[in-house]
Amino acid sequence: MEPVRNVLEQIIGQLASPEWLKNVLKVKWRQIVGDYFAKRTQVRQVKDGVVTVVANSPTVANELQFRKDELKRRIRETAQFEPLDIRIRIGVVQPEETVRAHRIEQELSRLVLSPREKALIEQTVAPIQDPQLREKVARVFEQFLKLNQWKRRHGFKECPRCKALYRGPRVYCPVCRIELRRYITRN
Repeated sequence: MEPVRNVLEQIIGQLASPEWLKNVLKVKWRQIVGDYFAKRTQVRQVKDGVVTVVANSPTVANELQFRKDELKRRIRETAQFEPLDIRIRIGVVQPEETVRAHRIEQELSRLVLSPREKALIEQTVAPIQDPQLREKVARVFEQFLKLNQWKRRHGFKECPRCKALYRGPRVYCPVCRIELRRYITRN
């Protein structure tokens, strides 16, 4: 079994990734904003803690602007992510992404962790003294494990160097390829 530190570092690395945060928000968007807004908006980008949302009309954008504090709170509760700001733009909402995100959210909710994975979560969060923090870390860890399970089922493969899951024909993930390229050019 991997040391707890390695597992936590991997989780933190995944959580720190803007692309990962954007995907989490896309998957949970309907749960965060409700059916009405989910059909008329979508997360376009997460960068430097700022979430950019596209609305399909000025009316919807204005309504979201008024609900910005509530939206931040719901993102924090649902996705365990604290946005610094939410920027709302008017643009084209891609319906297929909304439908796909809803399907992925349903698939993730049906996934069940193995007893070994549940034990790993318990072992990892056991040293945390604060019960609220322990519960939050356990939920994030559970989401991470379910997402990895989902990725494996959908053709993602594990990088032999860093163990991150990625798509593509290459042997190494994009991050490791960049690091290896830098190493080769320096030597």
